[in-house]
Amino acid sequence: MGKTKLFILSFVLLFAGMQLVQAQEIKTKDVFKKSVKVNGRVQYDLEFLSRENASDNFVGNEFRRVHLSVAGKIAPNLKYKVEVNFANGSIGFRDVYMQYTTKKIGNFALGSMAEPTGLDMMTSSKYSPFFERAMLTSLQDFRWGTGFHYDNFNLLKGKMTFQMALTNKGVNGEGFIDKNLDDGVNYIARVTSAPFQNKDKHQVVHIGLNFASRPYKELKFRAENHMGSKYHYVFDGADRRTEIGAEFGSTFGALSVQGEYKQQSYNVENLDYTMSSYYAMVSFFITGENRPYKNAAFGRVKPIKDINNGGFGAFELLARYSSMNASGDVVTNANNLALPSQISNVSLGMNWYLTSYVRVMYNFLYTDDNNISDGKLTGHLVRFQLDF
Repeated sequence: MGKTKLFILSFVLLFAGMQLVQAQEIKTKDVFKKSVKVNGRVQYDLEFLSRENASDNFVGNEFRRVHLSVAGKIAPNLKYKVEVNFANGSIGFRDVYMQYTTKKIGNFALGSMAEPTGLDMMTSSKYSPFFERAMLTSLQDFRWGTGFHYDNFNLLKGKMTFQMALTNKGVNGEGFIDKNLDDGVNYIARVTSAPFQNKDKHQVVHIGLNFASRPYKELKFRAENHMGSKYHYVFDGADRRTEIGAEFGSTFGALSVQGEYKQQSYNVENLDYTMSSYYAMVSFFITGENRPYKNAAFGRVKPIKDINNGGFGAFELLARYSSMNASGDVVTNANNLALPSQISNVSLGMNWYLTSYVRVMYNFLYTDDNNISDGKLTGHLVRFQLDF
């Protein structure tokens, strides 16, 4: 009987709420109109990986990302977004948030968003020129965190930005659940500036600093491929880690350069557990396009004449060098004796943008991880991508 009463009460409250919302909509019908926008992304990859002295070469394919999202506004200052990834055959949350926006004091959000940890990480995979982000970004682990997020992109008349987040790293495939906050809390902040910008000539100089304090986690990553073997570093005795990063980026028409440095330290007494990483990259459009810059990140490339307008689209040439370095106490740890103290990677590539929403990508990788027996790793990566 109690359940029946509860059901009836719930139904009455739901009906009353719907009537209230409908009444409010009638009152504000001429003032504001709700918006809904559906977006999606598909990235299909082929990877060919081989070692100089090893016979077990790797050939694989995968859907790297299959995203579907719904976003819009339910009030003039209230935005929402729900984005999920289906690439692993199961649902994993990405952007899932409610955001209150203001022009003067910035934007406040609750939910899951990308943590503001650097230029490469804040540039969407839809617009990233390379297959995988630089090794440096693996120090963060998962790109998204759920919790409180704040950003203000209009400081000093738009020349400076500030972002911060207080997040948790629960499992995204399980609704970011973290009972008793066992996974700990992350404290993140980022400040950037564009001291020089000429939008008419597509010129900008970007500089930035970022900081994060996180609970301990073993470091697992690949050297800028997604189907090869992982490196796995352990830091015995640590309970938290601290990251400090610096970032630089600039575009001068068709030419773009970008680089970052990050150091991650683990708080273990009498031991220097430090991982440091950096990268430098250059991009050039032989067809004259540019990488658009907005809100302290790079955006969508727009071909001057795409295939829908009788052209051939845009062609971009790429080069990147990146390095990951482990301190002496890291590699002398009993769990890490077989791991390298330095991993360096060279990536060369070319992107063909058929339209603003369709591109074909090719990356060549050359990785040196001091693997004497198997030798250097080389890779050929091909991606077909579209979004809507």
